[in-house]
Amino acid sequence: MPRFRELADLVTLCRWLGPWADGAAAPGVSRAVRTPERLGKAYLYAPRDRTPAGAYLIAPGLHHQGPDDPRLDRFCRALAASGILVLAPFLPDFLRLRLAPGTADHLAAAFDDLERVATSHGLGRPAVFSISFGSMPAVALAARDTHRDRLGALVIFGGFADFQATMRFALSGVAERGGERVSLPRDTLNSPAVFLNLLPHLEVQGDRVALEAAWYRMVEQTWGRMELKAPGKPHAHAIAATLAPELQERFLMGCGLHPGGLERVDEVLGRRGDAFSFFDPRLHLARLRAPVYLVHGRDDDVIPWFEAEKIRDALPRDLLQRFLITGMASHTGTTMPAGAMARELLTLVRTVRAIHDAPRLG
Repeated sequence: MPRFRELADLVTLCRWLGPWADGAAAPGVSRAVRTPERLGKAYLYAPRDRTPAGAYLIAPGLHHQGPDDPRLDRFCRALAASGILVLAPFLPDFLRLRLAPGTADHLAAAFDDLERVATSHGLGRPAVFSISFGSMPAVALAARDTHRDRLGALVIFGGFADFQATMRFALSGVAERGGERVSLPRDTLNSPAVFLNLLPHLEVQGDRVALEAAWYRMVEQTWGRMELKAPGKPHAHAIAATLAPELQERFLMGCGLHPGGLERVDEVLGRRGDAFSFFDPRLHLARLRAPVYLVHGRDDDVIPWFEAEKIRDALPRDLLQRFLITGMASHTGTTMPAGAMARELLTLVRTVRAIHDAPRLG
């Protein structure tokens, strides 16, 4: 029976995490609101008709909706449908699209809450699953003296190692690998989030609060809308028209619609790069103790897949369980050559296996 259950859980993950899910959510899952101390709000997902077999803490990416993002909600439901307790916290700084030192503290509060729930179900140590920019607080948490022996495993999905290279990629589409620069497709809608974090270090003539609100509004109106993965010009110009004249050019530059954005980033990072040192995962990777699974999409247009190699190279060698680069998530599968399709399916199965195994190691 245990072997049958394991196979059924793997099939469930493949069914709901593969491209054929086509936006549908897995059934048979409950979602409850929790209010962890020092955090405020989180969603706890659980399988309805079975005893959970493990627990996952999700470290979400930088997004104004947090776990209310339909894509993240569907992902959490898929994990729960495969027999896992899943806690997805609303990280206050990330909801504001801010990179801040306190985010790791908020994630720690969520971990403590999930650990109590997992213990009440007789489960072992929870695993942490980080997504995109959530990799930084997840790595910081996993390296803490107070927590690093309490994690069952750490899954880093789409994470980064080099913060400055990642910021430059967001604006230029140029990634850095082995000392060479490589041009890759990028999500142009991410530019305002970069400038929201640079704003305290930029020279601005005019109302900073209004400029901040305008960039945030641009994100609210465009993120998650695939048809706008050009710079979203109509939305940007409509928002710019509401700003004072002295702010309009700076706003459009922050949206990637006026030149000079990359130069401003380089200037700030060169002059105040230490201001973002708290967001450097390489300061923590050598201190990890939990088993690590590294997964990255080959066509990731937010964080280039080369960053997974940098994380791998900075990890203690005995911790790495899997290193997987997949292209399946960005293809429908219908136009891929047969050989490529077979390879991507195999990688998808290996990825699903890693996601299945990590919360069961504790």
